[in-house]
Amino acid sequence: MQILADLSTPFVTACGKVKSAAARDVKSKTPIYLRRTPGRTFVVKRGYVRLAYSEPDGRLLTRMLLGKGAMFGDLPFRPGFFLPNEQAIASGMSCVIEVDREEIENQAVASPAFGSLMLQTFSSQLQALDRRMQWQLIFPLRTRIATALYDLICFAGGRCGHGHLVDVRLTHEEFSQLVVAARPVVSEILVELKQEGIIDYTRSHLCLLALDRLLSLSATEH
Repeated sequence: MQILADLSTPFVTACGKVKSAAARDVKSKTPIYLRRTPGRTFVVKRGYVRLAYSEPDGRLLTRMLLGKGAMFGDLPFRPGFFLPNEQAIASGMSCVIEVDREEIENQAVASPAFGSLMLQTFSSQLQALDRRMQWQLIFPLRTRIATALYDLICFAGGRCGHGHLVDVRLTHEEFSQLVVAARPVVSEILVELKQEGIIDYTRSHLCLLALDRLLSLSATEH
């Protein structure tokens, strides 16, 4: 799910040198935008960004999680298409770079090296989106949840005191949206995995205690 550092780091550095680039620190759960703005492209410099859309009843549903190097907003070289109700929200303390879409396009044309780096980075981002869509096709739900948890380790989750920490802050509701399932059912399965000693969690943090057992439950090794 995470863009590899050998792509994300140089891409973020290059985007920061674009003339119109402006870095902005964003506190956890703070909106970066409530509606997409034409002509404005964003790149995750640090932390994570949650893309969500609002339903008519006001609920926010998580569509995608983005890590370092990922682009969002009005994407370069893409026909004008907007989800009018899409919101971008910081998931934990984050930093984003805002650039002018036309300027980043011109930079990609003028510099083949930059254009290649942008293409590779965005391709990696699309692979993460494809993986998330695959979760929706995995049954039973217990296997889908195990697969999603295993993939989330790739979000830079290193070792903590007793397992692998998923460093993206996700509530049960937000995680349920990612796996496209009802929160009560997902919470029940998470409780089972906790009781079995496979995972541990608090309100917004997940720790994977037995990676080999989680992998055996997931679709990753099948």
